[in-house]
Amino acid sequence: MQEVVDRIESWMKEKNLSAPELAKELGMNRSTVVHILGGRNKPSLQFIMNLAAFDSNLDLRLLLTGEPTPAPTRDSLSISAKPEVKVIEKIKTVASGKNTMIVLNTDGTYKSFVEQ
Repeated sequence: MQEVVDRIESWMKEKNLSAPELAKELGMNRSTVVHILGGRNKPSLQFIMNLAAFDSNLDLRLLLTGEPTPAPTRDSLSISAKPEVKVIEKIKTVASGKNTMIVLNTDGTYKSFVEQ
């Protein structure tokens, strides 16, 4: 856990923040932040979430594990840019005698089309 605290302190040096200044920016008690940095308390999830909200460029994986977040690969970008859609079509006769087609989407939504 001390490695995480060391990385937090390193990040604070980069941002030129003291413990009281960080506490004020995060909306936390100064003593809470001082105790975390001093090793008396472990960083809570709320503390980490406050850090992430304060600095959107903070690499949380690097902060917590020491390993940077891997850069997205070209393949992962193309997959996320082109969502896979599977459409299941089924035609059934309803009581009115008209055909209805229901299209089920993989996200759980559906559309219903009634023959005119």
